[in-house]
Amino acid sequence: MITTVIFDMDGVIVDSEPIHQALEFEMFEELGLVISEEEHKTYVGSSSIDMWNRIREKHHLKKAPEELLLYGRAKYWDALERHRVPMVTGSKELIVDFNDNGFIVQVASSATRPTVDKVIEHFQLQNYFAHRIGGNEVKKSKPNPEIFLRAAKQSNSHPEKCLVIEDSTNGVIAAKEAGMLCIGYVNPGTGKQDLSQADLVISRMNEITIDVIRSIS
Repeated sequence: MITTVIFDMDGVIVDSEPIHQALEFEMFEELGLVISEEEHKTYVGSSSIDMWNRIREKHHLKKAPEELLLYGRAKYWDALERHRVPMVTGSKELIVDFNDNGFIVQVASSATRPTVDKVIEHFQLQNYFAHRIGGNEVKKSKPNPEIFLRAAKQSNSHPEKCLVIEDSTNGVIAAKEAGMLCIGYVNPGTGKQDLSQADLVISRMNEITIDVIRSIS
């Protein structure tokens, strides 16, 4: 029986992948990097520091990943304050529904914890989440399962009692490696992602109901 629901943030709670992509490609241009959309897709779902480390190694970048992470964060926070980052349709209603029905509701995002807190508070969702965890609070980024296993430990839940909602290939792989049920959300803004390992794939948040959760658990 599922007792804990773990939400990814970018692309699941907030429809942020298009603005992330736009801002990252702006940074690539500023840095003189030529990165294809195909390469960029491989970074979706992983942490910013992991992305910049991989880019630095592959493209022989001289700037420190930590410096680029802070610069990118500032650009994203500015976009958030300018209301350029909408919520995913139906995500708030789903979060409230899970909370009202007694589930432990968590956020486990590859974004840094300060950004997780910023987004959750910006949309006034802080009362619905029992725990939050950001990508800078774990040693290994998705597709490694560490972040989800840590989320389970935070809520004193066994992994088999956890359900993860993800929109990226890396996130789905991490959830399944953690031994958890996973719903893959097809978000057009995230780009083409392989969600085939998910236990259920949806294209709208209102497809997730308590009865659906019970049927796949």
